[in-house]
Amino acid sequence: MIFLSLGTNLYDKRKNLDNALSYLESNNLINLTSKSKIYKTSPMENKNQGSFLNMVINIKTILKPYELLTYIKSIEIKMGRKISKNKYMPRIIDIDILAYKNKVLKSKTLIIPHPKVKLRKFVLKPWNDIAPNFILPNENKSINLLLESISNLKDSVVEYK
Repeated sequence: MIFLSLGTNLYDKRKNLDNALSYLESNNLINLTSKSKIYKTSPMENKNQGSFLNMVINIKTILKPYELLTYIKSIEIKMGRKISKNKYMPRIIDIDILAYKNKVLKSKTLIIPHPKVKLRKFVLKPWNDIAPNFILPNENKSINLLLESISNLKDSVVEYK
Protein backbone atom coordinates (compact mmCIF):
# COMPACT_ATOMS: atom_id res chain seq x y z
CA MET A 1 0.00 0.00 0.00
CA ILE A 2 1.49 3.25 -1.20
CA PHE A 3 -0.23 6.51 -0.28
CA LEU A 4 0.23 9.95 -1.81
CA SER A 5 -1.27 13.26 -0.75
CA LEU A 6 -2.22 15.90 -3.29
CA GLY A 7 -2.78 19.54 -2.40
CA THR A 8 -3.27 22.82 -4.23
CA ASN A 9 -4.25 26.40 -3.46
CA LEU A 10 -3.69 28.33 -6.68
CA TYR A 11 -5.89 29.00 -9.75
CA ASP A 12 -8.47 26.31 -10.60
CA LYS A 13 -7.80 24.01 -7.66
CA ARG A 14 -10.15 21.22 -8.72
CA LYS A 15 -8.60 21.17 -12.19
CA ASN A 16 -5.11 21.03 -10.63
CA LEU A 17 -6.05 17.88 -8.71
CA ASP A 18 -7.60 16.34 -11.83
CA ASN A 19 -4.49 17.16 -13.88
CA ALA A 20 -2.17 15.64 -11.27
CA LEU A 21 -4.29 12.48 -11.21
CA SER A 22 -4.19 12.32 -15.01
CA TYR A 23 -0.39 12.57 -15.00
CA LEU A 24 -0.16 9.80 -12.41
CA GLU A 25 -2.57 7.57 -14.32
CA SER A 26 -0.76 8.19 -17.62
CA ASN A 27 2.28 6.34 -16.26
CA ASN A 28 1.76 2.66 -17.05
CA LEU A 29 3.90 1.76 -14.02
CA ILE A 30 1.38 3.39 -11.65
CA ASN A 31 -2.07 2.02 -10.91
CA LEU A 32 -4.46 4.23 -8.94
CA THR A 33 -6.43 1.88 -6.68
CA SER A 34 -8.47 4.31 -4.58
CA LYS A 35 -8.90 7.99 -3.85
CA SER A 36 -10.42 9.94 -1.00
CA LYS A 37 -13.01 12.63 -1.13
CA ILE A 38 -11.65 16.10 -1.77
CA TYR A 39 -11.45 18.44 1.21
CA LYS A 40 -11.26 22.21 1.43
CA THR A 41 -8.70 22.96 4.11
CA SER A 42 -7.27 25.97 5.88
CA PRO A 43 -3.55 26.71 5.48
CA MET A 44 -1.45 25.56 8.42
CA GLU A 45 2.08 26.92 8.70
CA ASN A 46 1.73 30.06 6.56
CA LYS A 47 -1.75 31.42 7.29
CA ASN A 48 -1.34 34.31 4.81
CA GLN A 49 -2.59 32.39 1.76
CA GLY A 50 -5.77 30.95 0.33
CA SER A 51 -7.46 27.71 1.32
CA PHE A 52 -6.35 24.40 -0.15
CA LEU A 53 -8.00 21.43 -1.77
CA ASN A 54 -6.50 18.19 -0.50
CA MET A 55 -6.94 14.50 -1.14
CA VAL A 56 -5.13 11.21 -0.57
CA ILE A 57 -4.77 8.38 -3.06
CA ASN A 58 -3.63 4.78 -2.86
CA ILE A 59 -1.48 3.49 -5.71
CA LYS A 60 0.31 0.34 -6.75
CA THR A 61 3.62 0.65 -8.56
CA ILE A 62 6.84 -1.19 -9.25
CA LEU A 63 8.69 2.11 -8.98
CA LYS A 64 11.04 2.25 -6.02
CA PRO A 65 10.54 5.13 -3.55
CA TYR A 66 13.20 7.41 -5.10
CA GLU A 67 11.94 6.67 -8.63
CA LEU A 68 8.42 7.54 -7.52
CA LEU A 69 9.69 10.75 -5.90
CA THR A 70 11.46 11.73 -9.13
CA TYR A 71 8.29 11.10 -11.12
CA ILE A 72 5.97 13.08 -8.82
CA LYS A 73 8.43 15.99 -8.69
CA SER A 74 8.43 15.99 -12.52
CA ILE A 75 4.61 16.25 -12.43
CA GLU A 76 4.83 19.24 -10.09
CA ILE A 77 7.26 20.99 -12.42
CA LYS A 78 5.19 20.16 -15.57
CA MET A 79 2.18 21.68 -13.84
CA GLY A 80 4.07 24.90 -13.11
CA ARG A 81 5.16 24.54 -9.52
CA LYS A 82 7.94 26.95 -8.72
CA ILE A 83 10.76 25.54 -6.63
CA SER A 84 11.45 27.85 -3.72
CA LYS A 85 13.61 27.75 -0.63
CA ASN A 86 10.67 29.29 1.22
CA LYS A 87 8.48 26.59 2.71
CA TYR A 88 4.70 26.61 2.99
CA MET A 89 4.10 29.00 0.12
CA PRO A 90 1.07 28.90 -2.23
CA ARG A 91 1.42 26.16 -4.82
CA ILE A 92 -0.27 24.91 -7.94
CA ILE A 93 0.30 21.31 -6.81
CA ASP A 94 2.06 19.49 -4.04
CA ILE A 95 2.38 15.71 -4.14
CA ASP A 96 3.90 13.93 -1.16
CA ILE A 97 4.66 10.29 -0.52
CA LEU A 98 2.93 9.62 2.79
CA ALA A 99 3.75 5.94 3.13
CA TYR A 100 5.39 3.34 0.91
CA LYS A 101 4.23 -0.06 2.13
CA ASN A 102 5.84 -0.58 5.54
CA LYS A 103 9.12 1.12 4.66
CA VAL A 104 10.79 3.63 6.93
CA LEU A 105 13.29 5.84 5.04
CA LYS A 106 15.18 8.90 6.12
CA SER A 107 17.49 10.81 3.78
CA LYS A 108 18.07 14.41 2.73
CA THR A 109 15.62 14.06 -0.15
CA LEU A 110 13.00 11.64 1.17
CA ILE A 111 11.49 10.77 4.52
CA ILE A 112 8.88 7.98 4.63
CA PRO A 113 6.45 7.98 6.34
CA HIS A 114 6.04 11.70 5.85
CA PRO A 115 7.40 13.27 9.08
CA LYS A 116 4.47 15.60 9.81
CA VAL A 117 1.60 13.33 8.85
CA LYS A 118 0.49 12.67 12.43
CA LEU A 119 -0.08 16.41 12.96
CA ARG A 120 -1.97 17.13 9.76
CA LYS A 121 -5.71 16.79 9.81
CA PHE A 122 -5.77 17.83 6.12
CA VAL A 123 -3.89 14.59 5.36
CA LEU A 124 -5.33 12.24 7.97
CA LYS A 125 -9.00 13.06 7.25
CA PRO A 126 -8.87 12.14 3.54
CA TRP A 127 -6.54 9.21 4.28
CA ASN A 128 -9.10 7.94 6.78
CA ASP A 129 -11.64 7.79 3.89
CA ILE A 130 -9.66 5.11 2.07
CA ALA A 131 -7.52 3.32 4.68
CA PRO A 132 -8.62 3.98 8.27
CA ASN A 133 -6.95 0.79 9.52
CA PHE A 134 -3.58 1.33 7.81
CA ILE A 135 -0.88 1.25 10.49
CA LEU A 136 1.69 4.00 10.08
CA PRO A 137 4.98 2.09 10.44
CA ASN A 138 6.87 4.53 12.66
CA GLU A 139 3.86 5.27 14.90
CA ASN A 140 2.31 1.79 15.24
CA LYS A 141 -1.10 3.46 15.19
CA SER A 142 -3.86 3.37 12.62
CA ILE A 143 -4.76 6.38 10.53
CA ASN A 144 -8.10 6.47 12.34
CA LEU A 145 -6.43 6.63 15.78
CA LEU A 146 -3.99 9.28 14.62
CA LEU A 147 -6.89 11.37 13.30
CA GLU A 148 -8.79 10.99 16.58
CA SER A 149 -5.71 12.09 18.52
CA ILE A 150 -5.70 15.50 16.74
CA SER A 151 -9.45 16.04 16.56
CA ASN A 152 -9.02 19.02 18.90
CA LEU A 153 -6.94 20.99 16.37
CA LYS A 154 -8.72 24.07 15.04
CA ASP A 155 -7.69 23.77 11.38
CA SER A 156 -10.65 23.47 9.04
CA VAL A 157 -11.09 20.31 6.94
CA VAL A 158 -14.47 20.28 5.17
CA GLU A 159 -15.64 18.02 2.37
CA TYR A 160 -15.51 19.88 -0.95
CA LYS A 161 -18.55 19.56 -3.19
